[in-house]
Amino acid sequence: MIVSNTAPGFTEGLSPWLSDLRAEVESHPGVNHLLLSRLATGRYTKSDYQVFGLQHYPMVGNFTRYMELLLLRAPSSEQKLWLAKVLVDEYGEGSDGDDHATLYLDYLHKLGMPEGLEHTTALVPEVWEFIGVHLRLCREEPFLVGLGALGPGHEWAIPKMFHQIIPGLERAGVSYDDRMYFDLHTEQDIEHASWMAQALEQLGTNEEARAQVRRGALLSLGTRFRFWTGVERHIVARRQPTSIEAVRRGLIGRRRPENIRSGGDLGQLRAAVENTLVGRPWPVPLPSDKVLLEVAP
Repeated sequence: MIVSNTAPGFTEGLSPWLSDLRAEVESHPGVNHLLLSRLATGRYTKSDYQVFGLQHYPMVGNFTRYMELLLLRAPSSEQKLWLAKVLVDEYGEGSDGDDHATLYLDYLHKLGMPEGLEHTTALVPEVWEFIGVHLRLCREEPFLVGLGALGPGHEWAIPKMFHQIIPGLERAGVSYDDRMYFDLHTEQDIEHASWMAQALEQLGTNEEARAQVRRGALLSLGTRFRFWTGVERHIVARRQPTSIEAVRRGLIGRRRPENIRSGGDLGQLRAAVENTLVGRPWPVPLPSDKVLLEVAP
């Protein structure tokens, strides 16, 4: 099977600034992480995908929260309509009423995940970072920064990223029905990307607006890069515990790696999300904008 590095999508008719932003998103390290290349061409098992999926699942479950927060801040009905159209898909339109988090949990169960493991799994710090940063972008930053994070930073990026994951799932023996989340999300986000382009054509009327959109996209992709790095480290640690410990200690040892640093499990993460929405600080240190923006092509 020949694996293409380019996901299907829209390219025609974009204004120059959107074409440039599109190219920047598609060339960003967060969209072209080495882990994605390995998933596209290597041999990972269902167990490896389960390790990855347990870390990815909380991010899937929080996407609608970001959209809802941004919807409340949209300055016009037209902008609210775009966000509402995306939310309808996220809530389950086109997937027999199952929202995307439900589809993802079903996918994990079909990988062989024991019932309830999603609640007790320690989440790598990069999951906490990703969610904390996106809550901040959608609540505290200018509207166009949040829109850049969720539009170009998500809807333009996900088809290409998932386009690299799907071949690996096929090689691991995961059927189309079992991995429906990835295929459906790829198809829907191509449509969402087109809607976003139409909205941004109207909103990017000056350099300040365009800079805010770009900044939001790059901040989101910076956290995405850090997430892939954290997940790859976690997968390797689970596959080769003795080797990782030997590297850490500088010798061949028998002890398994120490537990990952973590802000907690899914229940603790959900509590932190609710707490931050009523003004409490996020419990895990977040990377600075400078650090995130340094992750660039």
